[in-house]
Amino acid sequence: MRARSLATLALAAALLASTAAAASSRPPGVVATVRTGGGPIGLAVGAGSLWVANYTGESLQRIAMTRNRVAARIQLGNSPYGSAFGAGSVWVSSFDSANVTRVDPATNRIVARIDVGLEQAGLAATATDVWVAVYGRGQVVRIDPGTNSVEARIAVGGNPEDVVLAAGAAWVPNENGTVSRIDPATNAVTATIRVGADPDNAVFCRGRLWVSSLLGPRLYAIDPARNAVAARVRVGTGTVGLACARVLWVANYNTGRVLKLDLSRRRVVGRVRVGVQPREIELGAGALWVSNQGSGTVSRIRR
Repeated sequence: MRARSLATLALAAALLASTAAAASSRPPGVVATVRTGGGPIGLAVGAGSLWVANYTGESLQRIAMTRNRVAARIQLGNSPYGSAFGAGSVWVSSFDSANVTRVDPATNRIVARIDVGLEQAGLAATATDVWVAVYGRGQVVRIDPGTNSVEARIAVGGNPEDVVLAAGAAWVPNENGTVSRIDPATNAVTATIRVGADPDNAVFCRGRLWVSSLLGPRLYAIDPARNAVAARVRVGTGTVGLACARVLWVANYNTGRVLKLDLSRRRVVGRVRVGVQPREIELGAGALWVSNQGSGTVSRIRR
């Protein structure tokens, strides 16, 4: 009886292992589509939710990731563009307003508006700082969340598109084909690195800053130790949002697909069709989330 029980347990364990292996070997694919409407662009994860800035819908939407549905909608106005989570709040940039909006996730209410200038694009937030790319002024504005006030304005030129905080610096892709490196200790630009046409977004992955190019066919990997481009990978024009999860995930605005890039081989090893004009990618609840500006949806991708 004991031998039979052990054999049964061993068989069950083998079946579970084979099932897990099969599940892990499944190719990535869309497992849910959440309709948001209103041209979703910026994504952020925080307080157990996915936060979506809807450009034409002029709202911030809160998606319950466990249920794949919109749980709340906060009307903001003025073309919300980017979103970030930090200092216990959701921060939303606006392209048609001079104000960055701060939202309390405990109440889903606006608690502050901070004047930084018109035509804001991407932003980044930590527990102590919020960094906003002000496209229209050629500046990065640094906000103190403790006082909801501007603490620095840093000229970068070239219409900044995004801000990424990594490797002890703030990195800013500029529409003029450069990436600015800012030292947070001094608020000074310490390097300007030339990449491809119209860099849009960036992410830090496996020791490099990877930069997309909306109008060029390549991704660019910047070595932060040398402030220089260390690699170029051809993936086709139209790349925008990026995410790092062992591999590099890249949204292609032109093709409606998310690309899976093997960084060791520097080649595309998978493609997932999502919605129309995918913009940003965020990681949350064990999945990838993609904002599809043209189809007014957010796609959930199994990794």
